[in-house]
Amino acid sequence: MGIGEITVRQTILIGAALAALACAQDAQQDTEKVTMPFSNPSGPHKLVVDALQGSVTVKGYAGQEVVIEYTPGPGRGRGRRTGRNPAEPPPAGMHRIGGNRDLDVTESSNTVTVKTGVFAPVSNVVIQTPADTSVTVKTLAGRSIDIDNVSGEIDANNFSGAVNITNASGAVVAHSMNGKVTASLNRVPPDKMMSFSTFNGDVDVTLPADAKATLKMRDDNGDIFSDFDVKLEAQSPAQATQEKDKNGRTTRRVRVDGAQTGSINGGGPEIQFTTYNGRIMIHKK
Repeated sequence: MGIGEITVRQTILIGAALAALACAQDAQQDTEKVTMPFSNPSGPHKLVVDALQGSVTVKGYAGQEVVIEYTPGPGRGRGRRTGRNPAEPPPAGMHRIGGNRDLDVTESSNTVTVKTGVFAPVSNVVIQTPADTSVTVKTLAGRSIDIDNVSGEIDANNFSGAVNITNASGAVVAHSMNGKVTASLNRVPPDKMMSFSTFNGDVDVTLPADAKATLKMRDDNGDIFSDFDVKLEAQSPAQATQEKDKNGRTTRRVRVDGAQTGSINGGGPEIQFTTYNGRIMIHKK
């Protein structure tokens, strides 16, 4: 009796271990890599990422090519066309080696473009690119956009998810419709405007302690904080307006918004910080 119980338990444990190993092997198979060189590595180059959903990570490195690693989605297109469940497991003893991926990588005029498709969207894209690349990333329903160690210009737009930028040295434009925007800059370009904005979420930006900038800040439903010595400009007096209701009666109204302007270290290029519902935090590095 006791020996039989031990045998059953061992069998269950061995089966679970084999299943976990198979899942790990499938996960390894599902992570794929594409390498795309620039036609002129020594010239100005750009990376453009247009993703439907999933997370996008871009990392600057010392190499000369763009290296894309991605996790394919569950083959939604195949499921729609055949009526099969797109998440159904592979046949016994088999693993996926190909199929509908819907990833398109092109290079033209020293610009590498990465696009994910509609019917089998990839769930995660990790891209390495030369650190001095200018980077544009747009996602429609991405969990997050993460960009690190890029000295070129950055333009990141996530319709529904967070934007995180670290170790940036070029001009940055970062926007989310519904998510937190976080950025840490190693320098502020002396001749470029920058913008950090979201409709619903915090804006959290760290600037070098010696950064010279003019800050344009607007927070409609939250507070603005900074550990910089910000010299605020006097706000213009609120102006009364006249409005008529549906019965023709006149009403005077004064609206006070959350817009403020200030400067740090004597002022410099304009940096805009905007959120409708959240906090704005401007840190000194």
